[in-house]
Amino acid sequence: EKEFQRLLDASGVDAEENARLVKKLHSIEKELGSANSRKGVFGCLIFLVIVGVIVAAIVCYSSMKNNDQQISLYSGGAVVIGILLFFFWILPGFSSASRRSSELKKQLEEVKQAAWDQMKPLNERYDWDIVTRLISKICPIINFDPYCTQGRLSELENHFGWDGSYNNEQRSILFSQCGDLQGNPFAFCEVLAQDWDTKTYYGSITIHWKERERDADGKVYTVTRSETLTTSVDAPIPSYAVEKFVIYGNEAAPDLTFSRGPSALSDAGDGWFDKRRMKSELKKLKKFSENLDDESQYTLMSNHDFEVLFHAVDRDHEIQFRLLYTPLAMQQIVNLLKDKQIGYGDDFKYTKDHMINIVAPNHLRDFSLSTDPAIYASFDLESARAFFITHNMEYFRQVYFSLAPILCVPLYQQHRTAKTIYGYTPGEESSFWEHEGMANYLGEDRFKHPASITANILKTSRVQRNGGTSTIAVTAHGYRGEERVEYVGKWGGDGKYHEVPVHWIEYLPVERTSHIQLSEKVPMEPTEKTRPLSGEAAELDGFLNSIGLDRAAAAYRRSVFAWMR
Repeated sequence: EKEFQRLLDASGVDAEENARLVKKLHSIEKELGSANSRKGVFGCLIFLVIVGVIVAAIVCYSSMKNNDQQISLYSGGAVVIGILLFFFWILPGFSSASRRSSELKKQLEEVKQAAWDQMKPLNERYDWDIVTRLISKICPIINFDPYCTQGRLSELENHFGWDGSYNNEQRSILFSQCGDLQGNPFAFCEVLAQDWDTKTYYGSITIHWKERERDADGKVYTVTRSETLTTSVDAPIPSYAVEKFVIYGNEAAPDLTFSRGPSALSDAGDGWFDKRRMKSELKKLKKFSENLDDESQYTLMSNHDFEVLFHAVDRDHEIQFRLLYTPLAMQQIVNLLKDKQIGYGDDFKYTKDHMINIVAPNHLRDFSLSTDPAIYASFDLESARAFFITHNMEYFRQVYFSLAPILCVPLYQQHRTAKTIYGYTPGEESSFWEHEGMANYLGEDRFKHPASITANILKTSRVQRNGGTSTIAVTAHGYRGEERVEYVGKWGGDGKYHEVPVHWIEYLPVERTSHIQLSEKVPMEPTEKTRPLSGEAAELDGFLNSIGLDRAAAAYRRSVFAWMR
């Protein structure tokens, strides 16, 4: 609420004037709805009268041929009345309603445009970093980078051991948000992944043949029979899915690996049946813990609820696991898994691979992590305020509970790398994650091969760097379709072998490379237009104004505009 009010005060938008315009807009919309309804009624009447006149005219003509004077008189009168109603009431009414509807549509567009123009100063002040600034104010231990830098990615790969498995032709970064948690790096990733699935194609033919049969009297006759022969062919087809997860690097417990997934037992209540399920699972864990014949180091811990619900039975370093999951950490994990009122309950997969932790929450599937400021733009101030507050609150909730499995472990908050202790910063050069995210933001239609009939995986590589500007090659990987026919043999009811054609599509790879230029800019702290500027800031604003930009507009695309000095 404070952040929105700050933006509103800085924009100078008149709230009362906007409320007046919006009220007028809704009034016109209501009147337009009535005019369109009236137009629709008269339109229906036109149709009914035309049909009625045609029917009456046909009846009149028929009755005149049959010398039925009474029916002829009635039907002729109906034709005359219908024509009079059409030209003197219905058609003028329809024309009047149409004119009024057109006038109201024009008024509506004019008032809406006036509202958009009035809200323009506020709409231009939204930037890509609003939500990350808010989260950092609420949770100061969470620090976000302005964009995903090469230094941050190299830190995850070279120091913490991230294998960079998403740098292949089957995956493309749609959006990434990097930062650090108490000095330890994390990255939120939204990835478009391509895989292969199987599609079944069907083909059929209808065959006919004749058979001779004998009836009850012993006479022989010929019958014609038919049968539809159907068969199928399975062929590969590319499939696409969006994956969302968090990568977190921490030096604590560097030799430990384990994984866990959501457990249905986290929803267990206090009923007899639920208690029996918990006891049954605990009994299995005790038996597994007591088995000394296998290579597992699993030893049951004192918090049985934690063991049953977290269920990290594949852990391979018991001592380091216990260093992470102290009694406090175990209890916090149990509370997290059972909570569905504030959080999302047990909805996440968790993998620890030495110093890399990966959290894949289900609740992120239907929520976009993009911080595109265009989503806030509106002509209605009160609607914009409500959306700004609810969206950013939900964004914080999504992010916080994605990090919650990590925040539950005190050792992760206490352990910092030597680099961060001595003031390490990851640098400003953007990574290929940011490049792919920007290419996908611009849209695959700009880059895809003309023959591609599928979605495209956009991959990037830096061609050259000149000062702060990089030339990026964007290669779109897609598939063209070639129609194929496969003939499958099948026996028919006529006793013959038939070739049934099945038409299917073979997907063959195509790619196209384009180039874009990107510049990293120094992130700006939001400033208010009413604040006096001096020195370099005033000189910079003068330059931006001379080319038709203000600071808010220049910050609108966080990775596209170069920061000019």
